[in-house]
Amino acid sequence: MHGKLDDQHYAAYTIGLAADLLGVQPAFLRSLDAAGLLTPGRSAGGQRRYSRADLALAIRVRELLDQNMPLAAATRIVSLERQLDEANRRIAHLQHLVSQPQGSPSEG
Repeated sequence: MHGKLDDQHYAAYTIGLAADLLGVQPAFLRSLDAAGLLTPGRSAGGQRRYSRADLALAIRVRELLDQNMPLAAATRIVSLERQLDEANRRIAHLQHLVSQPQGSPSEG
């Protein structure tokens, strides 16, 4: 049970609760879904369910919109930020692999 509570990607929040937590209208979250920025989970009945990661992403988009960015620009910025984060994680992983001591060369 605690695993789901600790999982930032577990889709636990209904659209109404998510909107309330973020201080936005449900239509805002639906617009992010329509723009392809959020892909909320779905309940057995087909209702949208949002994770903490989804909420963090929506907050970031809201910040950009509050700076007078059009939704298309905010979506692109957030998409590029996500790509950069993933690239940085890969670089860190590769640097870790390179820094590992290599086994001794086999003699033959």
